[in-house]
Amino acid sequence: MIILLLSSILLLAPPAQEDSPLTYMEPEFARSRIAQVIGDDMEPLEQLEALSVVVERCEEPELLALAHYNLGVIFSGLTLTDPDRFDDAANAFLAADRASSNLDLQSKARFNLGHAYYIRAQSIKENVSVESMVDAESSLDSLKERVEVLKSAAGAFRSVVDIHPTHAHAASNVERVRNEIKVLQDQIEALEEMIKQQQEQQSQQQQQQQDAADALNELAEKQQQQADKTESSPPKNEQEQEQQQSEQQDLNDLTEEAKDEIAAQQQQTDEIEDKIQEAQDAQERAQEAMEQGDQELAAEEQAKAAQALKEAAQSMQEMADESKEQGEKSDDSKDEGEAQDEGEQGEEEGESDEISEVAKDLLDKERREREARQAYRAKGRPVKVEKDW
Repeated sequence: MIILLLSSILLLAPPAQEDSPLTYMEPEFARSRIAQVIGDDMEPLEQLEALSVVVERCEEPELLALAHYNLGVIFSGLTLTDPDRFDDAANAFLAADRASSNLDLQSKARFNLGHAYYIRAQSIKENVSVESMVDAESSLDSLKERVEVLKSAAGAFRSVVDIHPTHAHAASNVERVRNEIKVLQDQIEALEEMIKQQQEQQSQQQQQQQDAADALNELAEKQQQQADKTESSPPKNEQEQEQQQSEQQDLNDLTEEAKDEIAAQQQQTDEIEDKIQEAQDAQERAQEAMEQGDQELAAEEQAKAAQALKEAAQSMQEMADESKEQGEKSDDSKDEGEAQDEGEQGEEEGESDEISEVAKDLLDKERREREARQAYRAKGRPVKVEKDW
C-alpha cells in the first residue's frame, strides 16, 4: 500500500480583523488570512474560495507557495468524491513547489503530488475484458494510461529523494510504484499478444468469408447458365436429357459442399442458411421436372436456385466486408499506438530516466536553485537515485 503523507494543512498567524481594500494583499494580511481559512471550521469550497483570493492578490513567494500547497491538500481531499479535481490538486502542488525555496515545503508538495498521481492512476478503469476486439483494445489503452500516470507518480516521489535522500517514505513509494508498473507492463505485453492473435484470426475469418462469397457467386452464375441452357436448348434425345440431369446434379452437389464448408467454418447465419436451403429445394424441383420432361418448369426452378445462391453470396459478401472494415479500424488504431510509442521512446532515449515532464520540471527547478540551497546542503551532499526502471 502506498504510504500516505498528505501533510496537514499548514497554519501560520492568528486571523486578521478585516480585508485590505487594496488589490495587492500585504504579506501579513495574507499570512493571517491563510491561518483564518485553515483554523476556522469552514467547508472545503469556502476554503478554496478564500485561498484563491490569496493566490490572486498576494505576491510574496513563500506565502503564495503556502496558499498553493493548502489548495492542493483541499483539492486532494475532494478527489475522493470528485476525480475531476485531480488536475487542480496536481497543479496546486506543482505551483507550491515552484514558488517556494523552502526545502520542507517543497518536499511536502512533491510528495503529495506523487500521491495525487497515484490516486489518479487507481481511478482509471482497470478491468481487462476480452469479450471483443474493441473491449480488449480499450482495456489495453486503460492499462497504458495507468502506467504513464504511475510513472509521473514515481517521478514526483523520486524528486523528493533528490532533495531529501533520507526520506524513507518517498523512497519506499518509488519502489512500490515501480513494482506496480512492472506488473502492469506484463499485463500489457500479454494483452498485446492476445490482440495480435485475435487480429490474425479475424483476418483469416475475413478471407474465408470472402472465399465463400466468391464460391457462391460462381455457383450462382453456373446455375443461371444452366437455367438459360435448359430454356433455350431443351434436350433432343434421351442421351442429352441424361447429360442435362447430370450437369444439374453436379450443381446440386457443389451447393451441398458449399453449405457444409460454410457451416464448418462457423460463419453461417440464419439468412445465408435459409437462402442456400432455398436454392437446394429449387434444384431438387428442377431435377424432378427434368425427369418428367418439363423443361419449362425445370428452367424456372433453376433460375430460382440461381437467384437464391446469388442472395446468399451477397449476404456472405457483406459479412466479409464487415470483417475487413473491423480489421482496418483495428490496424489504424494499432498504427496510431505505434506512432505514439515511437514518440515516447524518443523522449526516453533523450533522457536516461523515465519520469514525467512534471518531474523533470521539478528537478530542473532544483538545479536552478542549487546555489540558494547551499546552506541547506551544507550537512551533506544528496545521494543520487539510481535510474533502475
